[in-house]
Amino acid sequence: MKVIELGQTHASLDEVVDQAQDELVVLRKANGSVFALSHVDEFAVEVELLKDNPEFMALLRQLSQEPATISLEDLRQELAS
Repeated sequence: MKVIELGQTHASLDEVVDQAQDELVVLRKANGSVFALSHVDEFAVEVELLKDNPEFMALLRQLSQEPATISLEDLRQELAS
């Protein structure tokens, strides 16, 4: 973990982000506020975005209410359509 005191550094945002590729970067403001910058997996970001999407969550709820199985005869009829 790398702690960067924002009032005492002249590092660019690109430099700080580059450091966050390898380790957690903690940014501390002069007033004591602390923030964290970390590399995240794109899949994790997608999950976070989707779980806050009401339409997607409604679709998942709808799909979870459907029967989990289908009979062979129903499958044949569905494929024949």
